[in-house]
Amino acid sequence: MNDIFGGVLQSLKQINTGAVLFDIVLTSVVSIALGLLITLFYAYMNRKKGFTIEFAVTLISICSVIALIIAVIGTNIASAFSLAGIMSVVRFRSMGQKTSDIAFIFISMATGLTVGLGLIVPALAFVVVVGVLLNLIVYLAARVRPETRLLKICVPESMSFAGQFDDIFKKYALTYDLKRVRLISSGTIMELAYTVTLSDLAKVEALMGEVRERNRNFNVTLMYEADEVE
Repeated sequence: MNDIFGGVLQSLKQINTGAVLFDIVLTSVVSIALGLLITLFYAYMNRKKGFTIEFAVTLISICSVIALIIAVIGTNIASAFSLAGIMSVVRFRSMGQKTSDIAFIFISMATGLTVGLGLIVPALAFVVVVGVLLNLIVYLAARVRPETRLLKICVPESMSFAGQFDDIFKKYALTYDLKRVRLISSGTIMELAYTVTLSDLAKVEALMGEVRERNRNFNVTLMYEADEVE
């Protein structure tokens, strides 16, 4: 037993404490900086839809924690446990989350692994290239294909809604489709859920104004995400 402890103490004495602390500090600073850069790319890509501060902190934390684990332990076992842990996080976040959120978790994970291995320049290049490409893809996709919105229109239960708003949609939307009809307010009001691809976002107020004139001034709600139909 004494030989074992003696060997451990001898190994600790041989460690260059200053160099180890420098590596830990450098890894921490670089991983946090790159995690922040990833978060900035994510925030810019979701600037119209919005994002939560909690998720931004999560991206930075994943990057820094994984980098420190790999840097301190520095074995394949550490890498395996890090991957297993992050898969659990991805599974948790994937419940009701956008696919872009999951993609950025993987980006943060890959960056942390790369920084932990001491490959700072490749990690920086990876973050910059992937971040720029993702934002460019989103920008070009928005230019080519306008975003689809969810429009909820309330009408009296006695009102016939078939084709009631078609002329308005043809005026302001490229495409439209009735997704759901349900009764609310104890069956006195019908809620119609349409997905619409607007031709000009600047005319949203005009669209909603004409719809309210047609539906007898009942509620009209335009949602940003088309997949919010429950």
